[in-house]
Amino acid sequence: MNLKKSTLQLQLLKLLLEGHKICLKSFSSLHEISLRTAQRYVEDIAEIFSENLIKEGDIYSLISNHFLEKNMLSFDKKELEIFVDLCSLIDFDFVNKFDENTSNFLKKIQKNYALTYMLKPNAFENIFSKKELVSDIKNGIKNRRYVNINYCSDKEYVFTEARVLKIIYTKGNFYVAALTNDEINNGFKFLRLSFITHIELLSTTFHKDIKAEFFLKEFQTLFTQYDLPTYEVIVEVHPTVERYFRQKKFLKSQKIVQEKPKLQLSFHITNDMEILPLVKKWLPHLKIISPTVTKNKLNEELKHYLQEATTAL
Repeated sequence: MNLKKSTLQLQLLKLLLEGHKICLKSFSSLHEISLRTAQRYVEDIAEIFSENLIKEGDIYSLISNHFLEKNMLSFDKKELEIFVDLCSLIDFDFVNKFDENTSNFLKKIQKNYALTYMLKPNAFENIFSKKELVSDIKNGIKNRRYVNINYCSDKEYVFTEARVLKIIYTKGNFYVAALTNDEINNGFKFLRLSFITHIELLSTTFHKDIKAEFFLKEFQTLFTQYDLPTYEVIVEVHPTVERYFRQKKFLKSQKIVQEKPKLQLSFHITNDMEILPLVKKWLPHLKIISPTVTKNKLNEELKHYLQEATTAL
């Protein structure tokens, strides 16, 4: 099953759940697919919801949607598309916790993806136990409501009148992007969702922050600093691994600035921690050329690591 099929099929299901009557001819024309393809989408849905699916001529509708109201209808269209993508790319063991009809439908999609894809993702952070908290976060994001956040990491934090902007999934973990009144990083936080212990929705609302929205589209790593200018880092790549860096951008700002005698890459970052983990991962095949302060920082960290390792032995 390709991506287009999965998203269109869930879109079709959502329209039916919302009480719409669907003409397959119009649906297929709108989405530039064949009528037979649209019919196959309905056939898949009918396998699960046959008792509730009504066909009147070319028009399809559902008698009742109560069996999915508590699960699928909490997602909007885009969220449904992202949700099925995640279900196909990650081992979502909590799919089994949905009701039987929903679980069967999602498993069917996963099975079809598995015919052509095999992915070995990072360990997945299960947030199913925080369903109510996630619902409050989504409410705060969609309705731009200020929130008070209780957060437990290295210590207890309370962020009052914070603005939650997005839920972000990266490297096996979920984060909540939020603007707070804290001075560090100009108030911008990527908070581990699993470390949030309580969310209090406030009645007051805020306006869309264009600067923050742009930052969310452009940030490279969770270490990217908010509302700070970038600086350039030049990294030299050893010939034995340069093919990997020609085929893939490891950071969004990665650009080739020199081909010979050795490949050199340019990165624009706001914080050394955006580039140092990448260089460490590829040691000894990557070398920081400039700026000197970043190069020296890496050398000091490596020296400290060797001293600690020697002491431990």
